[in-house]
Amino acid sequence: MSHTKNVAEGFVAAASAIWLLLCAWVSSTVNLWLGLGAFLFLAIPFAGRVILLLKNLKVKTTIQTRVKQAKNALMSLQGIAFACWFFDVISTVFVLNIQRSGDELNILGWPYSALGALAFYVPVTFAAYYLLFKVKSKESFYATAALTVVSIFIGLMNLNAGLLNLTQLYTFNLSMEDFVIFGIWLAIMASLSVFNVLAIVKRAKPFAKAEVN
Repeated sequence: MSHTKNVAEGFVAAASAIWLLLCAWVSSTVNLWLGLGAFLFLAIPFAGRVILLLKNLKVKTTIQTRVKQAKNALMSLQGIAFACWFFDVISTVFVLNIQRSGDELNILGWPYSALGALAFYVPVTFAAYYLLFKVKSKESFYATAALTVVSIFIGLMNLNAGLLNLTQLYTFNLSMEDFVIFGIWLAIMASLSVFNVLAIVKRAKPFAKAEVN
């Protein structure tokens, strides 16, 4: 379960960074103050989470703990690919299903094209878990690192596809479709903000205990 949490934490962190980019896009194309307000709403807890993470890395630990942290970090990196895939799927829904302002270019067609990436990401994540925590060797660690690089590279392709989808969204004119898109965007952003706050509370507890001791 803890390894699943690592992947989820990586997903939330990567998705938060992507949604901050979306806030910048909203500021430049839709409404400056709406995008800026949303940016700050998500950026503040996300920045706090990053600061606590950096503080945690500075704490002196044993070699065994560092190895465990490195393995957990590799599991967390699997979440980056899932976050990029999620953004691609959501942006595709915006364009094809809600605003109907673009065409599907993938030969598999929508929504089957979305399952194609999962057919790679899910097995790679399980393979990473097996190599890191079952095989437990230097070679398996390096093999996981190589798999992670490939997974992130493919994830970046999903991210690029999602960004291209944004160019297919026409000018917003306060239609029902536009409100639906903004509602989904704001709901996801609010959820990411909550998850970042929860991560801050979780990471802040060890520091509070250390100060008491």
